[in-house]
This record gives sequence, structure tokens and C-alpha cells, in this order.
Amino acid sequence: MKKVLTNWKLVALVLVAVGLTTIGGGNARPLHDTENKMCTNAILDGAYQWSAAGYVLGPTPVNGNIGDFAPVAEASFAFFDGDGAITNLVSTVNYSGGGSLSVTGTGTYSVNPDCSGDLTFNTIINGIPNAPVNRHLVIHRDGETADFVHTDPGLIIAGTMKKR
Repeated sequence: MKKVLTNWKLVALVLVAVGLTTIGGGNARPLHDTENKMCTNAILDGAYQWSAAGYVLGPTPVNGNIGDFAPVAEASFAFFDGDGAITNLVSTVNYSGGGSLSVTGTGTYSVNPDCSGDLTFNTIINGIPNAPVNRHLVIHRDGETADFVHTDPGLIIAGTMKKR
């Protein structure tokens, strides 16, 4: 039994040595470096859709706490041109007070080298021009998805855009 145990330890030691030699070998190639990829506006290019949910400040806030906010949900689509312009924004927004809003518009966006960015939608709600809507983006390095949060006061809304 002692001989079998000693042989097992020797085999394990040889396997570890071979594995370490292989890992540290001079012919090893580094993996493709995607972590240091620089992003530009071109990473957002094409049609994107998203759904978002959150809260909007009600018309008569009392304390500015969460009780003053009402739930809201959004389903949207827009086209990003790869150069900083957004067209064909189409959105439906439902809110807890009852009813829904039809939103259309255009916008602009800018992407930072670290793949974060910002966008502004110039919205038309039920046919009436409205204040711009601003969001902060965190873009996945392949440009297929981007997480966002609203940056306007009175809105607590987040979602993920997905390329169609």
C-alpha cells in the first residue's frame, strides 16, 4: 500500500511539473486584448430597442421621498447612426396614475474611450414638444448592449438597450 501511495504522489508531481512548464512555455500567445479597447461613437450603430422601469416624481411631492414617486414603465426603439445622432425614437410610456404616453423624437449621443457615454433625447409627447431626456450609458464592449440610467431630476429609471 505504501508503494502505491508513493507512486501516486510521484505521478501527481510529474503532472504538476508538466502543467507548469506548459503554462509558462515561451511559445504561449497572449489572448486577444478586449479589455483595453477604446470606444467611440461608432460602437453604437444601428437599431436598438429597450424596456425600462422605475419611478417618476408625482405632480404634488410632499417630502421628496420615495412615497412622492409613481411607478413607470417604458418600451422603446431608436436608431443610432454611429456618429452621434439618434433618429426614429418611438416609445410608449405607461405610468401608475393610469394611461400611457406616446413618445417620438430624435437625439444625440457621445461615447467616451472607456465605453461610458451620455445621450439626450429631444422628445415629443402625444404630439407636443417636451423637455429633453438625458441618460448616462455604460456600453458593453461589443456594442450589442448598453445599460442606462436617467440623469434628470425627478426620474429614477434604468434599463438595458439591445441591438436588433
